[in-house]
Amino acid sequence: MAKKKIEIVRRRVAGIVLTTLLVVGLFVFYTKISLLYPRHPYVSGWVFFGVMLFLTFFNLRKKVPFLRLGSTVFWLQLHIYIGILSGALFLAHSGFSWPHGLLNQIIATCFIIVFVTGVIGLWISRVFPKRLTVAGFETPFERIPHVRNHLRKEAEALVLAGVDGQTSPVIADFYTKKLGRFFTRHENFLAHLQRSRTPQASHISQFDELERYAKKNEQELLSKLADLVEQKHLLDYQYTLQLSLRVWLFAHIPLSYSLLILSVMHIIIVYSFSASAP
Repeated sequence: MAKKKIEIVRRRVAGIVLTTLLVVGLFVFYTKISLLYPRHPYVSGWVFFGVMLFLTFFNLRKKVPFLRLGSTVFWLQLHIYIGILSGALFLAHSGFSWPHGLLNQIIATCFIIVFVTGVIGLWISRVFPKRLTVAGFETPFERIPHVRNHLRKEAEALVLAGVDGQTSPVIADFYTKKLGRFFTRHENFLAHLQRSRTPQASHISQFDELERYAKKNEQELLSKLADLVEQKHLLDYQYTLQLSLRVWLFAHIPLSYSLLILSVMHIIIVYSFSASAP
């Protein structure tokens, strides 16, 4: 296991070093060729388009796992490093300035969003799965509404059953005012995204305050209710991170295809109005 981790670190360091050298080399090459070859944007444009095709191919590679084209891990690493390189190619192709023309500006904006979501996606895809496993109460995303509804019914049944078969007015009022909405919907999205335990601490404080004046049998009921509240917080945490992963994919992948289509339009327009283009 230790050897495997060391090998992974070595490959990542090698990839980062190679990518850095390529980016630096690209900028050095750009400063020289821009002076000697005024029509260099055509060359950098085709290279940039080829890179985008390759990056888009990664998603297609995931859809055809039966083809022996190398491991998914290998393609993911390649996708990351070439994605970084694409940022340098974009700067070189645009001449380190904001492009003119509506279509060019749309393409630039689209690329920036794709690039940024790619960086964000790299972070959350490395961090969120580990957090989900460590947090516990792992639940498939599609089953979260069902589990939430089950927790709500269990909490309501507990409150209605009350103590010795009689509903406790104090606990019933507490549930209605403090927990009713909490059990019916997802709560504290930003807090869970930031790994803040403020909402949990707030509920713990409310339970502690109520237990001071509760009878012994009411304290047992409150303890069971507090356990359900903790499970609901864990479920909300699972929902927050899993939804973030899905939203990222929804933003990054469709925009990548849109960028490719816009780039084809850009190429057609450029060559249509530049007969002498190389």
